[in-house]
Amino acid sequence: MPTDKKRITVSLTEKQNYDLEKFAKEKGFSKSAILALALEEYAKNQAKEEK
Repeated sequence: MPTDKKRITVSLTEKQNYDLEKFAKEKGFSKSAILALALEEYAKNQAKEEK
């Protein structure tokens, strides 16, 4: 992942936050890393659908 990171603020439901914390703990990643990976995967899927 790029090192030129931008800090953002997001609002999540209680369930979304719970799931995010759970995934991060299970994988040993930060919550930021989980969200970044999810966004990359989403972008890849969108690019495939556009073809």
